[in-house]
Amino acid sequence: MKLAGIEVPRMVADALAQCRAHFVAAAGFSLLINLLYLAPTIYMLQVYDRVVPTGGKATLLFVTLALALALLTLSVLDMIRNRLLIRASQRVDALIAPRILTQMMASDSASAAQAMRDFDSVRSAMASPVIAAIFDVPWTPVFLLVAFLLHFWIGIMAIVAATILVTLAWLNQRATLKHMEVATSAMASALNSQQAAAVHGTTIKGLGMTGAMVERQLGHRRIGLSNMVHAQFAGGRLAATSRFFRLFIQSAALGVGALLAMAGDISAGAIIASSVLLSRALQPIESIIGAWSSLASARAALQRLVRSLDTIGEERIYTTLPAPEGLLKAEEVGVRGRDGRPVLIGASFAAEPGRILGIIGPSGSGKTTLGKILVGALQPTIGTVRLDGASLTDWDQDELGPHLGYMPQEPSLFEGSIKENIARFTRARDVDEATAIDEAVVRAAKEAGVHEMILGLPQGYDTPLGLGGAGLSAGQSQRIALARALYGEPRLLVLDEPNAFLDQAGEAALVSALTSARARGATVIVIAHRRGLLAIADRLLVLEEGRPKMIGPAKDVVARLTGPGTAENAA
Repeated sequence: MKLAGIEVPRMVADALAQCRAHFVAAAGFSLLINLLYLAPTIYMLQVYDRVVPTGGKATLLFVTLALALALLTLSVLDMIRNRLLIRASQRVDALIAPRILTQMMASDSASAAQAMRDFDSVRSAMASPVIAAIFDVPWTPVFLLVAFLLHFWIGIMAIVAATILVTLAWLNQRATLKHMEVATSAMASALNSQQAAAVHGTTIKGLGMTGAMVERQLGHRRIGLSNMVHAQFAGGRLAATSRFFRLFIQSAALGVGALLAMAGDISAGAIIASSVLLSRALQPIESIIGAWSSLASARAALQRLVRSLDTIGEERIYTTLPAPEGLLKAEEVGVRGRDGRPVLIGASFAAEPGRILGIIGPSGSGKTTLGKILVGALQPTIGTVRLDGASLTDWDQDELGPHLGYMPQEPSLFEGSIKENIARFTRARDVDEATAIDEAVVRAAKEAGVHEMILGLPQGYDTPLGLGGAGLSAGQSQRIALARALYGEPRLLVLDEPNAFLDQAGEAALVSALTSARARGATVIVIAHRRGLLAIADRLLVLEEGRPKMIGPAKDVVARLTGPGTAENAA
Protein backbone atom coordinates (compact mmCIF):
# COMPACT_ATOMS: atom_id res chain seq x y z
CA MET A 1 0.00 0.00 0.00
CA LYS A 2 1.25 3.49 -0.87
CA LEU A 3 0.56 6.64 1.10
CA ALA A 4 1.73 10.01 -0.31
CA GLY A 5 3.79 8.03 -2.83
CA ILE A 6 5.56 6.05 -0.07
CA GLU A 7 5.24 2.29 0.33
CA VAL A 8 4.07 1.83 3.92
CA PRO A 9 4.61 -1.29 6.06
CA ARG A 10 1.83 -3.77 6.57
CA MET A 11 1.37 -2.54 10.16
CA VAL A 12 0.40 0.93 8.92
CA ALA A 13 -1.68 -0.47 6.06
CA ASP A 14 -3.65 -2.67 8.48
CA ALA A 15 -4.24 0.26 10.83
CA LEU A 16 -5.51 2.45 7.99
CA ALA A 17 -7.68 -0.43 6.76
CA GLN A 18 -9.37 -0.53 10.16
CA CYS A 19 -10.20 3.16 9.68
CA ARG A 20 -11.69 2.59 6.24
CA ALA A 21 -15.21 3.26 7.52
CA HIS A 22 -14.08 6.65 8.84
CA PHE A 23 -12.51 7.64 5.53
CA VAL A 24 -15.44 6.38 3.44
CA ALA A 25 -17.86 8.34 5.63
CA ALA A 26 -15.63 11.43 5.39
CA ALA A 27 -15.64 11.11 1.59
CA GLY A 28 -19.43 10.79 1.60
CA PHE A 29 -19.80 13.86 3.78
CA SER A 30 -17.40 15.69 1.46
CA LEU A 31 -19.78 15.06 -1.44
CA LEU A 32 -22.72 16.43 0.54
CA ILE A 33 -20.67 19.40 1.79
CA ASN A 34 -19.59 20.35 -1.72
CA LEU A 35 -23.14 20.05 -3.03
CA LEU A 36 -24.30 22.36 -0.25
CA TYR A 37 -21.55 24.82 -1.20
CA LEU A 38 -23.65 25.39 -4.34
CA ALA A 39 -26.33 26.96 -2.15
CA PRO A 40 -24.88 30.52 -2.24
CA THR A 41 -24.59 30.31 -6.03
CA ILE A 42 -28.21 29.19 -6.38
CA TYR A 43 -29.30 31.83 -3.87
CA MET A 44 -27.71 34.61 -5.92
CA LEU A 45 -29.35 33.32 -9.09
CA GLN A 46 -32.74 33.35 -7.38
CA VAL A 47 -32.27 36.79 -5.84
CA TYR A 48 -31.11 38.55 -9.00
CA ASP A 49 -33.25 36.61 -11.49
CA ARG A 50 -36.50 36.20 -9.53
CA VAL A 51 -36.68 38.46 -6.46
CA VAL A 52 -35.27 41.71 -7.87
CA PRO A 53 -37.25 41.73 -11.14
CA THR A 54 -40.55 40.76 -9.41
CA GLY A 55 -40.09 42.42 -6.04
CA GLY A 56 -41.17 39.17 -4.37
CA LYS A 57 -40.48 39.67 -0.68
CA ALA A 58 -42.01 36.31 0.28
CA THR A 59 -39.80 34.60 -2.25
CA LEU A 60 -36.77 36.38 -0.76
CA LEU A 61 -37.76 35.23 2.72
CA PHE A 62 -38.12 31.59 1.72
CA VAL A 63 -34.94 31.39 -0.36
CA THR A 64 -33.05 33.08 2.51
CA LEU A 65 -34.43 30.51 4.95
CA ALA A 66 -33.46 27.75 2.53
CA LEU A 67 -29.94 29.21 2.29
CA ALA A 68 -29.64 29.38 6.09
CA LEU A 69 -30.78 25.77 6.43
CA ALA A 70 -28.32 24.63 3.73
CA LEU A 71 -25.38 26.48 5.31
CA LEU A 72 -26.31 25.18 8.79
CA THR A 73 -26.40 21.64 7.43
CA LEU A 74 -23.06 22.25 5.69
CA SER A 75 -21.48 23.42 8.95
CA VAL A 76 -22.78 20.40 10.87
CA LEU A 77 -21.56 17.98 8.19
CA ASP A 78 -18.16 19.71 8.13
CA MET A 79 -17.92 19.37 11.91
CA ILE A 80 -18.82 15.67 11.70
CA ARG A 81 -16.23 15.12 8.96
CA ASN A 82 -13.54 16.74 11.08
CA ARG A 83 -14.55 14.56 14.03
CA LEU A 84 -14.32 11.48 11.83
CA LEU A 85 -10.77 12.38 10.77
CA ILE A 86 -9.79 13.07 14.38
CA ARG A 87 -11.26 9.74 15.48
CA ALA A 88 -9.41 8.00 12.65
CA SER A 89 -6.11 9.51 13.79
CA GLN A 90 -6.93 8.49 17.35
CA ARG A 91 -7.60 4.90 16.26
CA VAL A 92 -4.39 4.76 14.24
CA ASP A 93 -2.53 5.96 17.33
CA ALA A 94 -4.12 3.22 19.46
CA LEU A 95 -3.13 0.56 16.90
CA ILE A 96 0.41 1.64 16.02
CA ALA A 97 1.86 3.59 18.96
CA PRO A 98 2.02 0.59 21.36
CA ARG A 99 3.96 -1.47 18.82
CA ILE A 100 6.42 1.32 18.08
CA LEU A 101 7.13 1.79 21.78
CA THR A 102 7.23 -1.93 22.59
CA GLN A 103 9.39 -3.05 19.69
CA MET A 104 11.81 -0.13 19.52
CA MET A 105 12.38 1.09 23.08
CA ALA A 106 14.08 -2.15 24.07
CA SER A 107 16.82 -1.69 21.48
CA ASP A 108 17.31 2.06 21.15
CA SER A 109 15.36 4.61 23.16
CA ALA A 110 16.62 7.52 21.03
CA SER A 111 15.31 5.86 17.86
CA ALA A 112 12.04 5.10 19.64
CA ALA A 113 11.64 8.73 20.69
CA GLN A 114 12.31 9.95 17.14
CA ALA A 115 9.93 7.35 15.69
CA MET A 116 7.22 8.49 18.08
CA ARG A 117 7.77 12.15 17.13
CA ASP A 118 7.53 11.23 13.45
CA PHE A 119 4.42 9.17 14.10
CA ASP A 120 2.82 12.06 16.01
CA SER A 121 3.56 14.37 13.06
CA VAL A 122 1.85 11.98 10.66
CA ARG A 123 -1.07 11.40 13.03
CA SER A 124 -1.57 15.15 13.54
CA ALA A 125 -1.55 15.70 9.77
CA MET A 126 -4.37 13.15 9.42
CA ALA A 127 -6.64 15.33 11.53
CA SER A 128 -5.60 18.69 10.06
CA PRO A 129 -7.87 20.93 7.92
CA VAL A 130 -5.65 20.35 4.88
CA ILE A 131 -6.77 16.70 4.79
CA ALA A 132 -10.36 17.93 4.62
CA ALA A 133 -9.30 20.08 1.65
CA ILE A 134 -7.81 16.98 0.01
CA PHE A 135 -11.18 15.25 0.43
CA ASP A 136 -12.81 18.26 -1.28
CA VAL A 137 -10.52 18.24 -4.33
CA PRO A 138 -12.13 15.17 -6.02
CA TRP A 139 -15.47 17.01 -6.02
CA THR A 140 -14.09 20.01 -7.91
CA PRO A 141 -15.52 18.55 -11.17
CA VAL A 142 -18.99 19.09 -9.69
CA PHE A 143 -18.36 22.85 -9.65
CA LEU A 144 -16.82 22.70 -13.10
CA LEU A 145 -19.93 20.95 -14.41
CA VAL A 146 -22.17 23.63 -12.86
CA ALA A 147 -19.92 26.27 -14.42
CA PHE A 148 -20.59 24.72 -17.83
CA LEU A 149 -24.31 24.74 -17.03
CA LEU A 150 -24.06 28.50 -16.50
CA HIS A 151 -22.22 28.96 -19.80
CA PHE A 152 -19.65 27.18 -21.94
CA TRP A 153 -17.01 29.93 -21.61
CA ILE A 154 -17.42 30.13 -17.85
CA GLY A 155 -16.78 26.37 -17.74
CA ILE A 156 -13.68 26.73 -19.94
CA MET A 157 -12.42 29.51 -17.68
CA ALA A 158 -12.91 27.27 -14.61
CA ILE A 159 -11.02 24.36 -16.22
CA VAL A 160 -8.10 26.58 -17.27
CA ALA A 161 -7.92 28.12 -13.78
CA ALA A 162 -8.01 24.69 -12.09
CA THR A 163 -5.27 23.40 -14.40
CA ILE A 164 -3.03 26.36 -13.63
CA LEU A 165 -3.53 25.95 -9.88
CA VAL A 166 -2.77 22.20 -10.06
CA THR A 167 0.42 23.05 -11.98
CA LEU A 168 1.36 25.54 -9.25
CA ALA A 169 0.77 22.83 -6.63
CA TRP A 170 3.08 20.45 -8.53
CA LEU A 171 5.75 23.14 -8.82
CA ASN A 172 5.37 23.77 -5.09
CA GLN A 173 6.01 20.10 -4.41
CA ARG A 174 9.08 20.08 -6.67
CA ALA A 175 10.48 23.23 -5.06
CA THR A 176 10.03 22.27 -1.41
CA LEU A 177 10.17 18.47 -1.08
CA LYS A 178 13.93 17.86 -0.84
CA HIS A 179 14.57 20.92 1.29
CA MET A 180 11.81 19.96 3.75
CA GLU A 181 13.16 16.40 4.04
CA VAL A 182 16.66 17.70 4.86
CA ALA A 183 15.24 20.33 7.21
CA THR A 184 13.09 17.92 9.23
CA SER A 185 15.93 15.38 9.52
CA ALA A 186 18.37 18.04 10.71
CA MET A 187 15.89 19.46 13.22
CA ALA A 188 15.21 15.94 14.52
CA SER A 189 18.95 15.42 15.06
CA ALA A 190 19.13 18.76 16.87
CA LEU A 191 16.24 17.78 19.14
CA ASN A 192 17.83 14.41 19.99
CA SER A 193 21.09 16.19 20.80
CA GLN A 194 19.26 18.71 23.00
CA GLN A 195 17.54 15.95 24.96
CA ALA A 196 20.83 14.12 25.53
CA ALA A 197 22.47 17.37 26.64
CA ALA A 198 19.63 18.08 29.06
CA VAL A 199 20.03 14.67 30.71
CA HIS A 200 23.82 15.12 31.06
CA GLY A 201 23.77 18.86 31.75
CA THR A 202 25.92 18.68 34.89
CA THR A 203 28.60 16.68 33.07
CA ILE A 204 28.65 19.19 30.21
CA LYS A 205 28.95 22.11 32.62
CA GLY A 206 31.58 20.42 34.76
CA LEU A 207 33.81 19.65 31.78
CA GLY A 208 33.43 23.10 30.28
CA MET A 209 31.69 21.70 27.22
CA THR A 210 28.73 24.10 27.20
CA GLY A 211 30.00 26.30 24.37
CA ALA A 212 31.04 23.31 22.25
CA MET A 213 27.71 21.52 22.73
CA VAL A 214 25.73 24.69 22.00
CA GLU A 215 27.72 25.23 18.81
CA ARG A 216 27.17 21.60 17.80
CA GLN A 217 23.42 21.86 18.27
CA LEU A 218 23.30 25.22 16.51
CA GLY A 219 25.05 23.56 13.58
CA HIS A 220 22.19 21.09 13.26
CA ARG A 221 19.69 23.91 13.57
CA ARG A 222 21.45 26.04 10.97
CA ILE A 223 21.23 23.23 8.43
CA GLY A 224 17.60 22.57 9.29
CA LEU A 225 16.51 26.20 9.36
CA SER A 226 18.41 27.05 6.17
CA ASN A 227 16.61 24.32 4.23
CA MET A 228 13.29 25.05 5.91
CA VAL A 229 13.53 28.78 5.12
CA HIS A 230 14.42 27.96 1.51
CA ALA A 231 11.39 25.67 1.26
CA GLN A 232 9.08 28.16 2.98
CA PHE A 233 10.25 31.03 0.74
CA ALA A 234 9.62 28.92 -2.37
CA GLY A 235 6.29 27.73 -1.02
CA GLY A 236 5.34 31.27 0.00
CA ARG A 237 6.02 32.59 -3.49
CA LEU A 238 3.86 29.92 -5.07
CA ALA A 239 1.14 30.32 -2.43
CA ALA A 240 1.04 34.07 -3.08
CA THR A 241 0.94 33.41 -6.81
CA SER A 242 -1.93 30.98 -6.44
CA ARG A 243 -3.82 33.38 -4.17
CA PHE A 244 -3.37 36.23 -6.67
CA PHE A 245 -4.49 33.99 -9.51
CA ARG A 246 -7.59 32.75 -7.68
CA LEU A 247 -8.65 36.26 -6.69
CA PHE A 248 -8.00 37.52 -10.20
CA ILE A 249 -10.01 34.68 -11.74
CA GLN A 250 -12.81 35.33 -9.28
CA SER A 251 -12.96 38.96 -10.38
CA ALA A 252 -12.35 38.14 -14.03
CA ALA A 253 -15.36 35.85 -13.89
CA LEU A 254 -17.44 38.94 -13.18
CA GLY A 255 -16.06 40.59 -16.31
CA VAL A 256 -16.69 37.54 -18.49
CA GLY A 257 -20.15 37.21 -16.96
CA ALA A 258 -20.88 40.86 -17.71
CA LEU A 259 -19.86 40.38 -21.36
CA LEU A 260 -22.06 37.31 -21.66
CA ALA A 261 -24.95 39.10 -19.92
CA MET A 262 -24.66 42.08 -22.32
CA ALA A 263 -24.77 39.62 -25.18
CA GLY A 264 -27.92 38.13 -23.67
CA ASP A 265 -26.35 34.69 -23.12
CA ILE A 266 -26.74 34.62 -19.30
CA SER A 267 -28.83 36.42 -16.73
CA ALA A 268 -27.66 39.14 -14.35
CA GLY A 269 -27.73 36.70 -11.44
CA ALA A 270 -25.35 34.36 -13.26
CA ILE A 271 -22.69 37.12 -13.25
CA ILE A 272 -22.33 37.00 -9.44
CA ALA A 273 -22.97 33.25 -9.30
CA SER A 274 -20.10 32.50 -11.68
CA SER A 275 -17.65 34.45 -9.54
CA VAL A 276 -18.71 32.66 -6.34
CA LEU A 277 -18.69 29.31 -8.13
CA LEU A 278 -15.14 29.67 -9.45
CA SER A 279 -13.92 30.85 -6.07
CA ARG A 280 -15.28 27.74 -4.37
CA ALA A 281 -14.04 25.39 -7.12
CA LEU A 282 -10.47 26.62 -6.72
CA GLN A 283 -10.42 27.09 -2.93
CA PRO A 284 -9.44 23.46 -1.97
CA ILE A 285 -6.48 23.52 -4.34
CA GLU A 286 -5.31 26.86 -2.95
CA SER A 287 -5.68 25.54 0.61
CA ILE A 288 -3.42 22.59 -0.21
CA ILE A 289 -0.81 24.90 -1.76
CA GLY A 290 -0.91 27.17 1.29
CA ALA A 291 -0.38 24.22 3.66
CA TRP A 292 2.22 22.52 1.50
CA SER A 293 5.12 23.05 3.92
CA SER A 294 3.26 21.22 6.69
CA LEU A 295 2.32 18.45 4.26
CA ALA A 296 5.95 18.17 3.15
CA SER A 297 7.06 17.93 6.79
CA ALA A 298 4.51 15.20 7.44
CA ARG A 299 5.66 13.33 4.32
CA ALA A 300 9.30 13.51 5.43
CA ALA A 301 8.26 12.26 8.88
CA LEU A 302 6.37 9.41 7.20
CA GLN A 303 9.48 8.42 5.23
CA ARG A 304 11.59 8.27 8.40
CA LEU A 305 8.84 6.40 10.20
CA VAL A 306 8.64 3.81 7.42
CA ARG A 307 12.40 3.23 7.65
CA SER A 308 12.04 2.74 11.41
CA LEU A 309 9.05 0.42 11.10
CA ASP A 310 10.87 -1.73 8.55
CA THR A 311 12.92 -3.11 11.45
CA ILE A 312 9.79 -4.28 13.28
CA GLY A 313 8.65 -7.78 12.43
CA GLU A 314 5.18 -9.23 12.63
CA GLU A 315 3.70 -9.32 16.11
CA ARG A 316 4.18 -12.78 17.56
CA ILE A 317 1.68 -14.64 19.71
CA TYR A 318 3.63 -16.51 22.39
CA THR A 319 2.75 -19.78 24.07
CA THR A 320 2.60 -19.27 27.82
CA LEU A 321 5.46 -21.19 29.43
CA PRO A 322 5.63 -22.32 33.08
CA ALA A 323 7.42 -20.11 35.57
CA PRO A 324 11.18 -20.71 35.22
CA GLU A 325 13.29 -22.38 37.88
CA GLY A 326 16.33 -20.36 36.82
CA LEU A 327 18.65 -22.76 34.94
CA LEU A 328 20.39 -20.51 32.40
CA LYS A 329 22.54 -21.76 29.51
CA ALA A 330 24.43 -19.72 26.93
CA GLU A 331 25.25 -21.66 23.75
CA GLU A 332 27.99 -20.22 21.53
CA VAL A 333 26.67 -16.69 21.92
CA GLY A 334 28.23 -14.05 19.69
CA VAL A 335 27.51 -10.41 18.86
CA ARG A 336 28.78 -8.00 16.23
CA GLY A 337 28.85 -4.26 16.77
CA ARG A 338 27.41 -1.66 14.42
CA ASP A 339 30.74 -1.46 12.63
CA GLY A 340 30.67 -5.21 11.99
CA ARG A 341 33.47 -6.06 14.39
CA PRO A 342 32.84 -8.87 16.92
CA VAL A 343 32.04 -7.73 20.46
CA LEU A 344 31.43 -11.18 21.90
CA ILE A 345 32.56 -14.52 20.48
CA GLY A 346 31.59 -18.08 21.40
CA ALA A 347 30.35 -17.55 24.96
CA SER A 348 29.14 -20.88 26.33
CA PHE A 349 28.41 -21.54 30.01
CA ALA A 350 25.67 -22.45 32.48
CA ALA A 351 24.36 -20.72 35.60
CA GLU A 352 22.41 -22.78 38.09
CA PRO A 353 19.75 -21.95 40.69
CA GLY A 354 21.15 -21.35 44.15
CA ARG A 355 24.58 -20.40 42.79
CA ILE A 356 26.37 -17.11 42.10
CA LEU A 357 28.27 -16.78 38.83
CA GLY A 358 30.74 -13.88 38.63
CA ILE A 359 31.76 -12.48 35.25
CA ILE A 360 35.02 -10.53 35.18
CA GLY A 361 37.37 -9.12 32.60
CA PRO A 362 38.97 -5.88 31.47
CA SER A 363 36.98 -2.96 30.08
CA GLY A 364 35.75 -3.63 26.55
CA SER A 365 35.80 -7.42 26.99
CA GLY A 366 32.04 -7.75 26.32
CA LYS A 367 30.78 -8.15 29.90
CA THR A 368 27.99 -5.56 29.68
CA THR A 369 26.92 -6.84 26.27
CA LEU A 370 26.70 -10.37 27.66
CA GLY A 371 24.63 -9.13 30.61
CA LYS A 372 22.11 -7.53 28.25
CA ILE A 373 21.87 -10.72 26.22
CA LEU A 374 21.23 -12.84 29.33
CA VAL A 375 18.03 -10.90 30.13
CA GLY A 376 16.82 -10.62 26.53
CA ALA A 377 17.50 -6.88 26.27
CA LEU A 378 19.82 -7.52 23.32
CA GLN A 379 19.57 -10.29 20.73
CA PRO A 380 22.80 -12.16 19.91
CA THR A 381 24.00 -12.24 16.32
CA ILE A 382 24.62 -15.97 16.67
CA GLY A 383 24.00 -18.53 19.39
CA THR A 384 21.17 -18.96 21.87
CA VAL A 385 20.46 -18.23 25.51
CA ARG A 386 18.10 -20.71 27.17
CA LEU A 387 16.20 -20.45 30.43
CA ASP A 388 14.96 -23.83 31.67
CA GLY A 389 15.59 -25.18 28.17
CA ALA A 390 13.48 -22.57 26.37
CA SER A 391 15.14 -19.90 24.24
CA LEU A 392 14.64 -16.39 25.59
CA THR A 393 13.07 -15.51 22.23
CA ASP A 394 10.29 -18.02 22.99
CA TRP A 395 9.15 -15.91 25.92
CA ASP A 396 6.93 -12.86 25.83
CA GLN A 397 9.24 -10.31 27.46
CA ASP A 398 6.43 -8.88 29.58
CA GLU A 399 5.62 -12.35 30.92
CA LEU A 400 9.29 -13.20 31.47
CA GLY A 401 10.14 -9.84 33.06
CA PRO A 402 8.66 -10.53 36.53
CA HIS A 403 10.92 -13.59 36.79
CA LEU A 404 14.04 -11.55 35.97
CA GLY A 405 15.96 -9.02 37.99
CA TYR A 406 18.30 -6.82 35.96
CA MET A 407 20.51 -3.99 37.14
CA PRO A 408 22.42 -2.16 34.37
CA GLN A 409 25.64 -0.22 34.87
CA GLU A 410 23.69 3.02 35.03
CA PRO A 411 20.87 2.91 37.62
CA SER A 412 18.40 4.06 34.92
CA LEU A 413 15.68 5.28 37.24
CA PHE A 414 12.66 7.00 35.73
CA GLU A 415 10.47 9.98 36.45
CA GLY A 416 8.01 8.93 39.13
CA SER A 417 7.99 8.00 42.81
CA ILE A 418 10.53 5.70 44.43
CA LYS A 419 7.77 3.16 44.99
CA GLU A 420 6.83 3.22 41.32
CA ASN A 421 10.45 2.74 40.29
CA ILE A 422 10.97 -0.24 42.62
CA ALA A 423 7.63 -1.76 41.53
CA ARG A 424 8.65 -1.34 37.88
CA PHE A 425 5.60 0.93 37.43
CA THR A 426 3.22 -1.98 37.92
CA ARG A 427 -0.35 -0.70 38.13
CA ALA A 428 -2.81 -2.17 40.60
CA ARG A 429 -6.26 -3.15 39.37
CA ASP A 430 -7.89 -3.21 42.81
CA VAL A 431 -7.21 -2.46 46.46
CA ASP A 432 -5.92 -5.95 47.26
CA GLU A 433 -3.43 -5.83 44.41
CA ALA A 434 -2.29 -2.36 45.49
CA THR A 435 -1.62 -3.70 48.98
CA ALA A 436 0.31 -6.66 47.57
CA ILE A 437 2.45 -4.32 45.44
CA ASP A 438 3.23 -2.12 48.46
CA GLU A 439 4.25 -5.18 50.49
CA ALA A 440 6.48 -6.46 47.68
CA VAL A 441 8.12 -3.03 47.31
CA VAL A 442 8.95 -2.82 51.02
CA ARG A 443 10.19 -6.42 51.03
CA ALA A 444 12.52 -5.72 48.08
CA ALA A 445 13.79 -2.53 49.71
CA LYS A 446 14.55 -4.35 52.94
CA GLU A 447 16.33 -7.13 51.07
CA ALA A 448 18.43 -4.50 49.29
CA GLY A 449 19.17 -2.81 52.64
CA VAL A 450 17.67 0.48 51.47
CA HIS A 451 14.43 0.57 53.51
CA GLU A 452 15.79 2.86 56.23
CA MET A 453 17.35 5.19 53.68
CA ILE A 454 14.02 5.55 51.86
CA LEU A 455 12.16 6.28 55.10
CA GLY A 456 14.62 9.11 55.72
CA LEU A 457 13.63 10.87 52.48
CA PRO A 458 11.09 13.76 52.62
CA GLN A 459 8.13 11.66 51.45
CA GLY A 460 9.49 8.18 52.00
CA TYR A 461 8.49 5.73 49.32
CA ASP A 462 6.34 8.42 47.68
CA THR A 463 9.29 10.76 47.15
CA PRO A 464 9.10 11.92 43.50
CA LEU A 465 12.13 11.56 41.24
CA GLY A 466 12.88 13.71 38.24
CA LEU A 467 14.02 12.77 34.76
CA GLY A 468 16.72 10.10 34.96
CA GLY A 469 16.08 9.64 38.68
CA ALA A 470 17.10 13.20 39.55
CA GLY A 471 16.84 13.86 43.27
CA LEU A 472 19.09 11.05 44.49
CA SER A 473 22.85 10.63 44.63
CA ALA A 474 24.53 8.06 42.39
CA GLY A 475 24.91 5.65 45.30
CA GLN A 476 21.29 6.05 46.40
CA SER A 477 20.09 5.56 42.82
CA GLN A 478 22.10 2.35 42.54
CA ARG A 479 20.63 0.98 45.76
CA ILE A 480 17.10 1.80 44.56
CA ALA A 481 17.93 0.05 41.28
CA LEU A 482 19.02 -3.02 43.29
CA ALA A 483 15.68 -3.03 45.11
CA ARG A 484 13.95 -2.82 41.73
CA ALA A 485 15.95 -5.82 40.50
CA LEU A 486 14.94 -7.78 43.62
CA TYR A 487 11.25 -6.82 43.35
CA GLY A 488 9.02 -9.88 43.15
CA GLU A 489 11.82 -12.29 44.19
CA PRO A 490 12.90 -13.09 40.60
CA ARG A 491 14.42 -16.45 39.72
CA LEU A 492 17.25 -14.94 37.68
CA LEU A 493 19.32 -11.94 38.80
CA VAL A 494 21.80 -10.24 36.45
CA LEU A 495 23.67 -7.33 38.03
CA ASP A 496 26.15 -5.26 36.01
CA GLU A 497 28.71 -3.45 38.21
CA PRO A 498 26.17 -3.24 41.06
CA ASN A 499 28.71 -1.69 43.47
CA ALA A 500 30.17 0.95 41.15
CA PHE A 501 28.76 3.86 43.20
CA LEU A 502 28.40 2.21 46.60
CA ASP A 503 30.22 2.98 49.80
CA GLN A 504 31.30 0.31 52.27
CA ALA A 505 27.87 0.10 53.94
CA GLY A 506 26.13 -0.09 50.58
CA GLU A 507 28.45 -2.84 49.40
CA ALA A 508 27.82 -4.81 52.59
CA ALA A 509 24.06 -4.52 51.98
CA LEU A 510 24.59 -5.68 48.39
CA VAL A 511 26.55 -8.76 49.52
CA SER A 512 23.79 -9.57 52.01
CA ALA A 513 21.12 -9.23 49.28
CA LEU A 514 23.01 -11.52 46.91
CA THR A 515 23.54 -14.09 49.64
CA SER A 516 19.82 -14.01 50.46
CA ALA A 517 18.87 -14.41 46.79
CA ARG A 518 21.16 -17.41 46.48
CA ALA A 519 19.69 -18.90 49.66
CA ARG A 520 16.15 -18.75 48.25
CA GLY A 521 17.28 -20.57 45.11
CA ALA A 522 17.71 -17.74 42.64
CA THR A 523 20.29 -17.86 39.86
CA VAL A 524 22.61 -14.91 40.43
CA ILE A 525 25.00 -13.48 37.83
CA VAL A 526 27.25 -10.62 38.90
CA ILE A 527 29.43 -8.58 36.54
CA ALA A 528 32.04 -6.82 38.65
CA HIS A 529 35.56 -5.48 38.97
CA ARG A 530 35.92 -5.29 42.75
CA ARG A 531 37.18 -8.44 44.44
CA GLY A 532 34.83 -7.94 47.40
CA LEU A 533 31.89 -9.22 45.42
CA LEU A 534 33.85 -11.99 43.76
CA ALA A 535 34.57 -13.50 47.18
CA ILE A 536 30.95 -14.70 47.46
CA ALA A 537 30.82 -16.11 43.90
CA ASP A 538 30.60 -19.87 43.48
CA ARG A 539 31.98 -19.81 39.94
CA LEU A 540 33.82 -17.25 37.80
CA LEU A 541 33.79 -16.61 34.06
CA VAL A 542 36.70 -14.58 32.69
CA LEU A 543 36.22 -12.68 29.43
CA GLU A 544 39.04 -11.20 27.39
CA GLU A 545 38.61 -9.40 24.07
CA GLY A 546 35.08 -10.77 23.78
CA ARG A 547 36.11 -14.40 24.26
CA PRO A 548 35.69 -16.67 27.30
CA LYS A 549 39.19 -17.09 28.71
CA MET A 550 38.40 -19.46 31.57
CA ILE A 551 35.51 -20.63 33.72
CA GLY A 552 35.42 -22.71 36.86
CA PRO A 553 35.10 -22.66 40.64
CA ALA A 554 35.84 -19.17 41.97
CA LYS A 555 38.81 -20.22 44.12
CA ASP A 556 40.49 -22.05 41.24
CA VAL A 557 40.01 -19.19 38.78
CA VAL A 558 41.30 -16.60 41.25
CA ALA A 559 44.31 -18.80 42.01
CA ARG A 560 45.12 -19.10 38.32
CA LEU A 561 44.74 -15.34 37.80
CA THR A 562 46.89 -14.35 40.77
CA GLY A 563 49.32 -17.25 41.08
CA PRO A 564 52.79 -17.59 39.53
CA GLY A 565 52.95 -18.23 35.83
CA THR A 566 49.66 -16.45 35.27
CA ALA A 567 50.28 -15.77 31.63
CA GLU A 568 51.04 -19.41 30.89
CA ASN A 569 48.04 -20.64 32.89
CA ALA A 570 45.73 -18.12 31.24
CA ALA A 571 46.87 -19.29 27.84
